[in-house]
Amino acid sequence: MRRTTIEGVRVAWAPLGPGDPRETADALIRALAAELAPGSDLRIERRCPVCGGPHGRPVLPSAPVRASVAYAEPWAVVAIASADRFATIGIDAERDGASPDLAALFAPSTPPDLRGWTAIEAVLKADGRGLLVAPDRVRLAEGGVATAPGGGEFRILPVQAGPGLVVSLAVQLPCRPRA
Repeated sequence: MRRTTIEGVRVAWAPLGPGDPRETADALIRALAAELAPGSDLRIERRCPVCGGPHGRPVLPSAPVRASVAYAEPWAVVAIASADRFATIGIDAERDGASPDLAALFAPSTPPDLRGWTAIEAVLKADGRGLLVAPDRVRLAEGGVATAPGGGEFRILPVQAGPGLVVSLAVQLPCRPRA
């Protein structure tokens, strides 16, 4: 496992093991969550908001953490943060040099570069709606800020995950009551 911390978010990545890629991701999630929430039940659940199936965003219902996962063959990349500090987080990764076919998603505009694409996907994961929101509707602005329609504002943090990976993290601060 390799790891870094960015503004309080713990990020780890490791090569995928044999079998289900979620096993590698879940091991990383549990290792980082145990540090943030010692003694918590580290059971991970996934429930698709569309079909109700056992896939989607990883949730640790008994630990006060937020989690997100991405896969960029042969890597699993996870992010964990305190639920007190962030309302939501999202992470995305692509292999450096990958060239996903994004033309149809962004036509007639020019598609983003790989860093921009990982930022957009991280926002969509943090937002919770994923590709139910058209990626071309996510707005990336100067200063590492992005917005999703109806989803609010996110900070984009590039992650230095070593050679071979392009990783972006999206975080949203919790709403605080005004005094």
